[in-house]
Amino acid sequence: MKIITKGQMIQAEQGSVLHGVSLSHLMDNAGFSLFTAIKNYAYKNMISDCLLIVGSGNNGGDGLVCANLLFEAGIIPTILLVSDVKTELAKNALASLSPEIEVLSCENTDFEKIIQSANIITDCVFGTGFHGEFRDNVRQIFEAVSNSTAYKIACDLPSGVNCENGFVASGTVKFDKTVTFHAAKLGCLISPAGELCGEIEVFDIGIPPAANLSLPIKEMNADLAREFLPERPDNAHKGTFGKACLLVGSDKYIGAAILSATACLRSGVGLVNVMSVESVVNAIAPSIPEAIFTPLVGSDGVIAKENAELVLKEAEKANALLIGCGIQKTPETVELVKRVVEGYRGTIILDADGINSICENIDVLRSTEANVILTPHPAELSRLIGLSVAETIENRISSVMSFCDEYGVTMISKSRESFVYSSDEAYLVSKGNSALSKGGSGDMLAGICTSLIAQGVEPTKALALSSYISGECAESLSKDKSKRGIIARDILNALPGVFFNIEN
Repeated sequence: MKIITKGQMIQAEQGSVLHGVSLSHLMDNAGFSLFTAIKNYAYKNMISDCLLIVGSGNNGGDGLVCANLLFEAGIIPTILLVSDVKTELAKNALASLSPEIEVLSCENTDFEKIIQSANIITDCVFGTGFHGEFRDNVRQIFEAVSNSTAYKIACDLPSGVNCENGFVASGTVKFDKTVTFHAAKLGCLISPAGELCGEIEVFDIGIPPAANLSLPIKEMNADLAREFLPERPDNAHKGTFGKACLLVGSDKYIGAAILSATACLRSGVGLVNVMSVESVVNAIAPSIPEAIFTPLVGSDGVIAKENAELVLKEAEKANALLIGCGIQKTPETVELVKRVVEGYRGTIILDADGINSICENIDVLRSTEANVILTPHPAELSRLIGLSVAETIENRISSVMSFCDEYGVTMISKSRESFVYSSDEAYLVSKGNSALSKGGSGDMLAGICTSLIAQGVEPTKALALSSYISGECAESLSKDKSKRGIIARDILNALPGVFFNIEN
């Protein structure tokens, strides 16, 4: 499914005009698309009426165009105006409405009675520009809609949904179907809005391909996972599948080293070199006999900055370098990460305290010759971009895009729906559940991603694929186990089976 932001939709509409397709023509096509969806449901269920709740803007205009078509098809429409129409396109649509169609105003009619008597209700009130909360009078209308047993259809997206971040206004209705135009709107696929849209059907409204000025976001799925996963020929050797170096762990976070290294190995890389303080190496070596180990000098239980030269020497032999899982943020690790990022010329995956450590030297991301991949959760992302966690969550998608474009990096913003972005492509990954909401999940994701990159998968695709795989592990395990009882080691053990299913 092709997914776009509000800004991309505005660009596409403006580009359409430049390529000779007017906004009026797009509205006619949108109205016809909405009509098609309503007609199909009405005919199938032998329903002869439809209530269209219409707002003041172009979303309302789509509904007014639709109403004429419904009338011509023998489905009796009723228009319920929330307020006076304001845009020129909507005014023209209202002026063109058949005089036989009943038009009522919420201000001087018993709208609750009208809503309760409807068999199909179509929401054409707010479009992609909505944000914030409903006015009291609008909230009352949608409360009545929510209490109705009618089949509910949203035009483009449910009123109350923020198109950019998936936030919803209090009182937003749960719809049976969302009829959207040109491409799915990003906010409709992000929680909590994604749970209110019902079936999403995308209609082509005639926007010329040349009008799309930016690349759409792709929804990660099984077909893409199969496409991205590298081939594994039987006549290969361990060198065929690359080598990964992992700068991970500390006295306090030994488990992070185990989880990231095991995930890396279980994801197909040929060789894994775990670099950590000697105490961590000694603790984990018996449990990961497949790995190579490089003991490093410690400073109060963390990796000392004096190891930078050795780390770079070892990393030069690898196809990917992971930094961060469990290293802690101290003056030593801050300087160590800075030196390694400055000096490395390959692909670096920065996770957890690798991200926290680079925040104090953020301009290193501009100057390094390395290809940098970042894997932050919301708190880590907030430190990167300098906003509060709440502000970061609200502006997550736009913040990630701006940061990556500014610093030339690739990033996954981890959440219920994870967002993967580079200047060349973007993915939305909706796999997973609360089984992953536990310590160690990020370490595993970083290990899987590092392994895939070492095997030759492009970084953006590797991030999307690793998120899909870890989510698929959680969903697979949850079929016969409680999410609350699944731990990181269960995810690790599920990896071979998930890879098998993707491959076959």
